[in-house]
Amino acid sequence: MNLSRRLASVLVLGLVLVSAPAFAQIEGIHVSGHGSVEVEPDMGHVQLHVRREGPNAADLGKELDDVVRAILELAKELGIDRRDVTAAAISINPRHRRRNDEMVVDGLIATRTIALKLRDLDRFGTLMNRSLSLGVNNVDPIRLDTSRRDELENQALELAMNDAQAEAGRVANGFSIALGPVIDVQVGGHTPRPQAAGAMLMRESSGMGAFSPGVIRIDRYVQATYAIRDGNQSQSEPQR
Repeated sequence: MNLSRRLASVLVLGLVLVSAPAFAQIEGIHVSGHGSVEVEPDMGHVQLHVRREGPNAADLGKELDDVVRAILELAKELGIDRRDVTAAAISINPRHRRRNDEMVVDGLIATRTIALKLRDLDRFGTLMNRSLSLGVNNVDPIRLDTSRRDELENQALELAMNDAQAEAGRVANGFSIALGPVIDVQVGGHTPRPQAAGAMLMRESSGMGAFSPGVIRIDRYVQATYAIRDGNQSQSEPQR
Protein backbone atom coordinates (compact mmCIF):
# COMPACT_ATOMS: atom_id res chain seq x y z
CA MET A 1 0.00 0.00 0.00
CA ASN A 2 1.52 3.33 -1.04
CA LEU A 3 1.65 6.41 1.19
CA SER A 4 -1.39 8.13 -0.32
CA ARG A 5 -3.58 5.05 0.23
CA ARG A 6 -2.36 4.74 3.82
CA LEU A 7 -3.25 8.36 4.50
CA ALA A 8 -6.68 7.87 2.96
CA SER A 9 -7.28 4.79 5.13
CA VAL A 10 -6.27 6.68 8.26
CA LEU A 11 -8.61 9.57 7.40
CA VAL A 12 -11.56 7.24 6.78
CA LEU A 13 -10.91 5.37 10.04
CA GLY A 14 -10.68 8.67 11.91
CA LEU A 15 -14.01 9.84 10.50
CA VAL A 16 -15.68 6.59 11.55
CA LEU A 17 -14.31 6.84 15.09
CA VAL A 18 -15.38 10.49 15.44
CA SER A 19 -18.79 10.06 13.84
CA ALA A 20 -19.84 6.90 15.67
CA PRO A 21 -20.45 8.48 19.11
CA ALA A 22 -22.23 11.47 17.56
CA PHE A 23 -24.48 9.17 15.52
CA ALA A 24 -25.18 7.02 18.58
CA GLN A 25 -26.56 10.07 20.40
CA ILE A 26 -29.16 10.54 17.67
CA GLU A 27 -30.68 7.12 18.41
CA GLY A 28 -33.16 6.79 21.25
CA ILE A 29 -36.45 8.27 22.40
CA HIS A 30 -36.70 12.00 21.65
CA VAL A 31 -39.16 13.92 23.83
CA SER A 32 -39.96 17.52 24.72
CA GLY A 33 -41.26 19.07 27.91
CA HIS A 34 -42.97 22.35 28.75
CA GLY A 35 -43.29 24.11 32.09
CA SER A 36 -45.30 27.27 32.76
CA VAL A 37 -45.68 29.47 35.86
CA GLU A 38 -47.94 32.51 36.20
CA VAL A 39 -47.43 35.38 38.64
CA GLU A 40 -48.83 38.86 39.18
CA PRO A 41 -46.22 41.53 38.33
CA ASP A 42 -44.80 43.61 41.16
CA MET A 43 -42.29 45.77 39.26
CA GLY A 44 -41.70 47.30 35.85
CA HIS A 45 -39.09 48.72 33.49
CA VAL A 46 -39.65 52.24 32.15
CA GLN A 47 -37.80 54.12 29.41
CA LEU A 48 -37.99 57.91 29.06
CA HIS A 49 -36.82 59.58 25.85
CA VAL A 50 -35.58 63.16 25.53
CA ARG A 51 -35.13 64.79 22.12
CA ARG A 52 -33.96 68.27 21.18
CA GLU A 53 -33.20 69.89 17.82
CA GLY A 54 -31.07 72.92 17.00
CA PRO A 55 -27.90 74.23 15.35
CA ASN A 56 -25.45 73.92 18.25
CA ALA A 57 -24.35 70.58 19.74
CA ALA A 58 -23.14 72.10 23.01
CA ASP A 59 -26.45 73.87 23.63
CA LEU A 60 -28.42 70.71 22.86
CA GLY A 61 -26.23 68.68 25.19
CA LYS A 62 -26.82 71.14 28.01
CA GLU A 63 -30.59 70.98 27.50
CA LEU A 64 -30.54 67.20 27.69
CA ASP A 65 -28.31 67.24 30.78
CA ASP A 66 -30.74 69.61 32.51
CA VAL A 67 -33.65 67.25 31.84
CA VAL A 68 -31.69 64.23 33.07
CA ARG A 69 -30.74 66.00 36.29
CA ALA A 70 -34.39 66.88 36.86
CA ILE A 71 -35.42 63.25 36.29
CA LEU A 72 -32.77 62.03 38.74
CA GLU A 73 -34.18 64.38 41.37
CA LEU A 74 -37.70 63.14 40.61
CA ALA A 75 -36.59 59.52 40.95
CA LYS A 76 -35.04 60.30 44.31
CA GLU A 77 -38.26 62.00 45.41
CA LEU A 78 -40.28 58.93 44.39
CA GLY A 79 -38.00 56.62 46.34
CA ILE A 80 -36.38 55.01 43.28
CA ASP A 81 -32.90 53.77 44.12
CA ARG A 82 -30.11 55.44 42.15
CA ARG A 83 -28.89 51.99 41.08
CA ASP A 84 -32.25 51.49 39.35
CA VAL A 85 -31.74 54.52 37.10
CA THR A 86 -29.54 54.49 33.99
CA ALA A 87 -29.00 57.52 31.78
CA ALA A 88 -27.55 56.63 28.38
CA ALA A 89 -24.95 58.78 26.65
CA ILE A 90 -26.11 61.62 24.43
CA SER A 91 -26.58 60.76 20.76
CA ILE A 92 -26.22 63.60 18.23
CA ASN A 93 -27.02 63.19 14.54
CA PRO A 94 -27.38 65.61 11.63
CA ARG A 95 -30.85 66.79 10.67
CA HIS A 96 -31.55 66.77 6.94
CA ARG A 97 -34.00 68.59 4.71
CA ARG A 98 -34.56 68.68 0.97
CA ARG A 99 -33.29 71.68 -0.99
CA ASN A 100 -33.24 71.87 -4.79
CA ASP A 101 -33.86 68.13 -5.16
CA GLU A 102 -31.06 67.18 -2.79
CA MET A 103 -30.75 66.49 0.93
CA VAL A 104 -28.72 69.00 2.93
CA VAL A 105 -27.80 69.22 6.61
CA ASP A 106 -30.11 71.61 8.41
CA GLY A 107 -29.12 71.38 12.06
CA LEU A 108 -28.67 68.65 14.65
CA ILE A 109 -30.87 66.18 16.54
CA ALA A 110 -29.80 65.23 20.06
CA THR A 111 -31.42 62.37 21.97
CA ARG A 112 -30.96 60.66 25.32
CA THR A 113 -32.74 57.74 27.00
CA ILE A 114 -33.29 57.26 30.73
CA ALA A 115 -34.13 53.74 31.93
CA LEU A 116 -35.71 53.18 35.34
CA LYS A 117 -36.61 50.06 37.27
CA LEU A 118 -39.85 50.79 39.10
CA ARG A 119 -40.42 48.57 42.14
CA ASP A 120 -43.72 50.25 43.10
CA LEU A 121 -46.16 50.15 40.17
CA ASP A 122 -48.49 52.63 41.88
CA ARG A 123 -45.91 55.35 41.24
CA PHE A 124 -45.87 54.95 37.46
CA GLY A 125 -48.59 57.53 36.83
CA THR A 126 -46.76 60.16 38.86
CA LEU A 127 -43.46 59.28 37.22
CA MET A 128 -44.90 59.57 33.71
CA ASN A 129 -46.80 62.83 34.22
CA ARG A 130 -44.00 64.55 36.13
CA SER A 131 -41.40 63.40 33.59
CA LEU A 132 -43.36 64.88 30.71
CA SER A 133 -43.69 68.16 32.58
CA LEU A 134 -39.92 68.21 33.15
CA GLY A 135 -39.11 68.00 29.44
CA VAL A 136 -39.28 64.32 28.53
CA ASN A 137 -40.69 63.88 25.02
CA ASN A 138 -41.85 60.27 25.13
CA VAL A 139 -42.50 57.51 27.69
CA ASP A 140 -42.47 53.92 26.45
CA PRO A 141 -45.16 51.50 27.68
CA ILE A 142 -43.97 49.99 30.94
CA ARG A 143 -42.62 46.43 30.69
CA LEU A 144 -44.08 44.54 33.62
CA ASP A 145 -41.90 42.08 35.50
CA THR A 146 -41.57 40.18 38.76
CA SER A 147 -38.92 40.38 41.44
CA ARG A 148 -39.15 36.58 41.73
CA ARG A 149 -38.19 35.92 38.11
CA ASP A 150 -35.12 33.76 38.82
CA GLU A 151 -37.06 31.63 41.30
CA LEU A 152 -39.99 31.19 38.92
CA GLU A 153 -37.73 30.45 35.95
CA ASN A 154 -36.33 27.54 37.97
CA GLN A 155 -39.83 26.35 38.90
CA ALA A 156 -40.90 26.39 35.25
CA LEU A 157 -37.75 24.50 34.28
CA GLU A 158 -38.47 21.84 36.91
CA LEU A 159 -41.98 21.43 35.51
CA ALA A 160 -40.59 21.15 31.97
CA MET A 161 -38.15 18.42 33.02
CA ASN A 162 -40.92 16.49 34.78
CA ASP A 163 -43.09 16.82 31.68
CA ALA A 164 -40.32 15.44 29.45
CA GLN A 165 -39.68 12.53 31.81
CA ALA A 166 -43.37 11.67 31.91
CA GLU A 167 -43.60 11.76 28.11
CA ALA A 168 -40.57 9.48 27.78
CA GLY A 169 -42.19 7.03 30.19
CA ARG A 170 -45.44 7.01 28.22
CA VAL A 171 -43.60 6.37 24.96
CA ALA A 172 -41.54 3.55 26.49
CA ASN A 173 -44.64 1.90 27.96
CA GLY A 174 -46.53 2.26 24.70
CA PHE A 175 -43.81 0.42 22.78
CA SER A 176 -43.02 -2.04 25.62
CA ILE A 177 -39.37 -1.04 25.77
CA ALA A 178 -37.06 -0.31 28.68
CA LEU A 179 -36.06 3.31 29.13
CA GLY A 180 -32.35 4.01 29.46
CA PRO A 181 -30.48 7.08 30.74
CA VAL A 182 -30.68 10.57 29.25
CA ILE A 183 -28.01 11.01 26.58
CA ASP A 184 -28.79 14.53 25.33
CA VAL A 185 -30.65 17.58 26.71
CA GLN A 186 -31.40 21.02 25.28
CA VAL A 187 -32.96 23.77 27.40
CA GLY A 188 -34.64 26.99 26.32
CA GLY A 189 -37.65 29.25 26.65
CA HIS A 190 -37.06 32.37 28.72
CA THR A 191 -40.28 34.34 28.38
CA PRO A 192 -39.85 37.96 27.21
CA ARG A 193 -41.33 40.71 29.35
CA PRO A 194 -44.91 41.48 28.25
CA GLN A 195 -45.67 45.00 26.98
CA ALA A 196 -49.42 44.93 26.31
CA ALA A 197 -50.23 45.26 30.00
CA GLY A 198 -47.81 48.17 30.16
CA ALA A 199 -49.90 50.06 27.63
CA MET A 200 -52.95 49.44 29.83
CA LEU A 201 -51.09 50.89 32.79
CA MET A 202 -50.19 53.99 30.79
CA ARG A 203 -53.84 54.55 29.83
CA GLU A 204 -54.86 54.26 33.47
CA SER A 205 -52.18 56.75 34.49
CA SER A 206 -53.58 59.21 31.97
CA GLY A 207 -57.16 58.72 33.14
CA MET A 208 -58.11 56.87 29.95
CA GLY A 209 -59.45 53.64 31.43
CA ALA A 210 -59.23 50.98 34.11
CA PHE A 211 -55.97 49.18 34.73
CA SER A 212 -55.58 45.47 35.40
CA PRO A 213 -51.96 44.24 35.30
CA GLY A 214 -53.02 40.63 34.81
CA VAL A 215 -50.28 38.04 35.13
CA ILE A 216 -46.88 37.28 33.67
CA ARG A 217 -46.44 33.78 32.28
CA ILE A 218 -42.96 32.31 32.42
CA ASP A 219 -42.37 29.38 30.06
CA ARG A 220 -39.44 26.98 29.89
CA TYR A 221 -38.86 24.17 27.42
CA VAL A 222 -36.57 21.15 27.34
CA GLN A 223 -35.79 18.58 24.67
CA ALA A 224 -34.27 15.30 25.80
CA THR A 225 -33.11 12.06 24.24
CA TYR A 226 -33.34 8.85 26.26
CA ALA A 227 -31.39 5.73 25.40
CA ILE A 228 -33.17 2.42 24.88
CA ARG A 229 -31.75 -0.33 27.06
CA ASP A 230 -29.93 -3.15 25.32
CA GLY A 231 -31.91 -6.32 24.87
CA ASN A 232 -35.24 -4.53 24.42
CA GLN A 233 -34.70 -2.74 21.15
CA SER A 234 -36.35 -5.50 19.09
CA GLN A 235 -39.58 -4.86 21.00
CA SER A 236 -39.65 -1.26 19.81
CA GLU A 237 -40.10 -2.31 16.19
CA PRO A 238 -43.66 -1.72 14.94
CA GLN A 239 -45.91 -4.73 14.50
CA ARG A 240 -46.47 -5.72 10.91
